[in-house]
Amino acid sequence: MLSPALKGDSGEMIYVQVPGTWTQLRNEHPEVTRFGFATYRLIILLPEKVDELAFRIEDVFSASGYFLNGKAIDYLGFPGVNKYQTVIRYSRPLIIGTVNDQELEFLIRVSNFDNRISGIVGGLTIGRVSQMQESRQKELFRGHFLIGAFLIIGIYFLGLYLIRTEHYRLYFSLLCFLMALRVVMIVEIPLLDTLNLNGLTTARLDYLNIYFFAPFFILMIRSIFPIEFPNLVYRISMWISSVFIAIVVFTPISFFSFTFPYFFGFFLLVSMIFLYVIIMAWIRGRSHAPAYTLGLLILFFGTLNDMLNEIEVIETFYVVHYTMFVYLLVYAYIFADKSNYLQKKAQKLTEEVSQVKNHLEDLVEERTTELQSMSTELERQKLKLESTNRDLVEAMNSRNRLFAIIGHDVRGPIGYNLQALEMLIDNPDISEKERKELLKMMASSSEVTYNLLDNLLVWGRSQTGKLKATLVRVKLKDLIDESLELINIGLKEKHLKVEVYVNEQHYVEADRDQLYIVIRNLVSNAMKFTPEKGSIYISSKKYNGEVIISIRDTGIGIPDGILNKLLDSKSHVSTNGTRGEKGSGLGLKICQEIVQSNNGWMRIESSSGEGTTISFGIKASD
Repeated sequence: MLSPALKGDSGEMIYVQVPGTWTQLRNEHPEVTRFGFATYRLIILLPEKVDELAFRIEDVFSASGYFLNGKAIDYLGFPGVNKYQTVIRYSRPLIIGTVNDQELEFLIRVSNFDNRISGIVGGLTIGRVSQMQESRQKELFRGHFLIGAFLIIGIYFLGLYLIRTEHYRLYFSLLCFLMALRVVMIVEIPLLDTLNLNGLTTARLDYLNIYFFAPFFILMIRSIFPIEFPNLVYRISMWISSVFIAIVVFTPISFFSFTFPYFFGFFLLVSMIFLYVIIMAWIRGRSHAPAYTLGLLILFFGTLNDMLNEIEVIETFYVVHYTMFVYLLVYAYIFADKSNYLQKKAQKLTEEVSQVKNHLEDLVEERTTELQSMSTELERQKLKLESTNRDLVEAMNSRNRLFAIIGHDVRGPIGYNLQALEMLIDNPDISEKERKELLKMMASSSEVTYNLLDNLLVWGRSQTGKLKATLVRVKLKDLIDESLELINIGLKEKHLKVEVYVNEQHYVEADRDQLYIVIRNLVSNAMKFTPEKGSIYISSKKYNGEVIISIRDTGIGIPDGILNKLLDSKSHVSTNGTRGEKGSGLGLKICQEIVQSNNGWMRIESSSGEGTTISFGIKASD
């Protein structure tokens, strides 16, 4: 080998394979070490009329100098004969040299006293300047396309996270940003040259970019499948990822560059954990588990290829940025499918609200006529049925109190909406923040009005004997999701945590619309009586041919004196929520009547200050 320090100094000539490290010579030359310096010599025979040549030397993770017929044409850092003389810098996309002869001697002097990998690892490409620049432009076009795609999707999912706090969207957006940086490092876009980063900083950035993928992928998979991901495994994996990152930040390149093979082993272990989690999710019928499996398998094989290439097991191209792009397409399909499902449910709710509004006047008129007729009949039979008359008078007074509560509660939200609309009309220049607050208030008021009117409609049918159940096979999980979507704004305002443990395979025999009203009322009550930052737990289990649904909250609970009156048909108890939310006292009675009409049962368990658990059982459908 030739010393790069003294011109004309000659050492032993050895043929070496490029791409590849010079440590591969150890079998024939045991004296060759990982750290040191060497000169690569290549004789090139050219055709006539060639004035310039372009060279691309990939993955020289140290310092190097380039000479054409004895003249220096470029330096990446400075290749010295010891660690103190050597200044490292990563490879440059293209090196251009002038040609004056048909026979050229191309010398590359390489020094490495820090990195795990020595020599020209990525290979050497030679061609005419126009050809090499055209190839480079195509590479830059592909790189900029992928960078733009990753950044756009990352910003999009970050915006979705800010609109609706679902942590898997945040982690996925951060992975997109990391992938954009990865493409920047692989393609070596011109932006890197303008930053003028030294070799050590570039090396740290390269390793950190790779190592940060592990914790964010772990966080994303756990947020999507929290039940299937073992908590202990999650904590250990996050600690190991943090250790790898800390090593890169606080140790020199001579230490952290040797951690990559160990990180590769950690990557294989984490991949096996992901496979286990997704298989369990698939078995349990989690939403879109097959699509998640396909996307992660594609990404796994792309990452495996790049890591095997990095530790010199195979010699291929970097493909992880392409497989990540395919994974993004799979994920986009999943999100589009979810959005389509939610849109259909929202349309159905809109139709139900319209139907209630159209029939409200008829219902009120019908009930008013019945009450007047009942009052006249009671007056005629007063003398004969005195004892019965007292019961009927008590029932009338109870109903009057109920309608007074309902009238007040309906008038309040409608008044809020009217005031908000007048403010929006009279103040067209109102700030965006105030506009959002007014719209949020209108949405909350409309939700309260809708629930009251729907309960009134069901209660009216039960009082006239028209509450009949049409039993069909109903998937329980879908009804839970619809109910939570309806009260999503209220949950966010109170910062409530909702955990759903409902099996995808649980079906019941019930009237779908009536069962939806029961679940909606119980979930709304749990939200209303749970203070800020509290929790609501929804679960299901099969027992003796029934599916038992439980809705538990960490709210203010129910005193014993009120608990005994909640389901009494002669009592109407109305209690304010933790934020002063009004209630008619109808909800639980309606729920009990609906459950009974569907051949089921309902039970309330509560203590003041200790939360409430409401359970009901419906016949299971196989």
